[in-house]
Amino acid sequence: MTAQQPLSVQQNLTIRLLRVLRYNKARIERALTLLPTKHQPLFHVLPFLVHVNHEQLPGYVPPSDNGETVPFGINNYSFRTDVENALLRCFPEQSNLFTDIKQIWPRQRAISSLVLMGSIGTIAQTDESDFDYWVCVDGKQCSPEALTLLQQKLSAIESWAEQQFDIEVHFFLSEIDKVKQNDFGVADGESAGSAQALFLKAEFYNTNIVVAGKAPFWWLTPEKTTDKQYQALYNSLEKGGSPDVDWFMDLGNLERLEASELFGAAIWQLGKAMDSPFKSLLKMAKLEVYLANIEHGQPLCNALKKHVHHGSEAPGQVSHIDPYAFMFDELIEHYKVHGQPEDVLILQQCLYLKCAYNLSQPLAEGEPYNFKRKILASYARQWGWSRKQLYQLDNHQEWSFSERVQLSARIHRFLLKCYRRISKQLGQYKQAMDEKDMTVLGRRLSTFYGKKQHKIEFLRRAFDESLYCEKITIAMKQQKNGTEIWTAYAYDLLSKSGIMDDTQKITQASNALALMVWCVSSKIIDINSKVYLDYNYGEISELDLNDLLKHLCTYFPPVKVSSLPREDLLAPERITACFAVVNFPTLRQKASVEHISVLYTTSWGETFLKHGNDVLDELWFELREVTPAPKCYVMVPRGNQQSRIVGEFLEENDLNFNVLY
Repeated sequence: MTAQQPLSVQQNLTIRLLRVLRYNKARIERALTLLPTKHQPLFHVLPFLVHVNHEQLPGYVPPSDNGETVPFGINNYSFRTDVENALLRCFPEQSNLFTDIKQIWPRQRAISSLVLMGSIGTIAQTDESDFDYWVCVDGKQCSPEALTLLQQKLSAIESWAEQQFDIEVHFFLSEIDKVKQNDFGVADGESAGSAQALFLKAEFYNTNIVVAGKAPFWWLTPEKTTDKQYQALYNSLEKGGSPDVDWFMDLGNLERLEASELFGAAIWQLGKAMDSPFKSLLKMAKLEVYLANIEHGQPLCNALKKHVHHGSEAPGQVSHIDPYAFMFDELIEHYKVHGQPEDVLILQQCLYLKCAYNLSQPLAEGEPYNFKRKILASYARQWGWSRKQLYQLDNHQEWSFSERVQLSARIHRFLLKCYRRISKQLGQYKQAMDEKDMTVLGRRLSTFYGKKQHKIEFLRRAFDESLYCEKITIAMKQQKNGTEIWTAYAYDLLSKSGIMDDTQKITQASNALALMVWCVSSKIIDINSKVYLDYNYGEISELDLNDLLKHLCTYFPPVKVSSLPREDLLAPERITACFAVVNFPTLRQKASVEHISVLYTTSWGETFLKHGNDVLDELWFELREVTPAPKCYVMVPRGNQQSRIVGEFLEENDLNFNVLY
């Protein structure tokens, strides 16, 4: 009996490739399973629109004035029946293009690969999940102008997807050589820049699905591969060989993560938590786990790759691996040992809420028992959750306002605790983050979390739309010392019972103006909301509050801190708009300027509210001696003396105020 011959390098690569392809196919099937029926064609249509360039289809870009043409055509992309069916559903009037596809099929292929990353095809995929694609190109084969044209094409397809499907699609144009060197540009908008280059690559490798084109060669290398070994394996591939070098793109190895990047990654996640706290909490926890294992551990994506290569110990099991669940198991294992019970609970609740799957509801008749329900039900059993607990989480939109705010506070408390622990442990490591990126992200965090005198603080929220109120009730109580407490409650409590229900309490302030400004800036109310006043206390009427609401929403809408322009954050802070509210709390019979409150916003996204007739004098230089000059507005409540008071105010102040009625 002869001993079994060891497999050659190429045979090992081929076996791994087959398992990776099976895993990739399973991820695509999962993505389609979870997509709503109306969105399913989009999965097939988006790659096609990137592949072709035709004037009758979205994403068409004509040649530039000097004859430069847009790069298009994806390597190894083929026209299948499911693609044709999806196209006919989306573009029935263009059916003639698809019956004779050769007339629009590209002769050359300029795009190496189209790769999805993120929650698509995992338990975290929901009906609202963004499609985040990397459009991988060989930068050496494209001129800067050609890349600009390609970006135009991709942006046009993004706009079409949002208009037609109401879904966010992001195409990240990625030059293969730059990605290999971990160069991801500057931190702005959706791009993390130098804040977390290696971590972004790790996230990409952990969640990617190759939709069309070449696969990252990283998938074929063993989980513990040095950069030198990686390059030797890549160099062993030949054109026409098995596997063929033309089947892959070289985005680089990921041997280990660097502590020098952790601080930037933590700042980035804290910034992302302003918009997506559930996801950011899980990612911030992941950074802390990485830090705990920085000396001897390996990136999570490499451990995931090992499971794919081993077929989870059996080839048929490859399709059962879920990158999100795999990451979550690592987090829970860490915090059970190194954290507190409340840390484990908030992680479990955030995962469940992020996945947005109602386990408390039985399957509808004929509904398949899909992988997502199977994994989440398994978790709920492990955690010992009852149906009552599941029902409460599934119906969070019915929670009282205070219950929702309490969860938000727990999430942001965990985030800040993680951030502080990471910062403390990183003192010994030099940070690799670009100075300008650090400034931009640092200022965003300071705007969102920082406390300053007279500043309107941001509501740290977990839920977005569920905190919005179509109606709110405002009540005032006079304290024994003569001061006032103004309180806002969710809903119209006056027509219900007339009793102020503390479970629906939103917030309180020392004056009505501060209360209204906070509610608008926190997106609790907007121009479509109605404000009810529990009796007309003093001089302020329900009509005054609703007038004020209209002006605040029109001229001082909520600030989205994560979208503040990079150039503004790198420049000195300046006032961008100013709003003087005159005689709001004073007797309406008064015919002169008695009281002034001044609201102003800055280019760094901060909003301040000051009271006093001398405030405009104090701000005079910042309002007058700057370019561009801030827009200035003034409001005087309705009343017989309104025009006289407006006239006196304008006469006393030589700034160019727009009067709001």
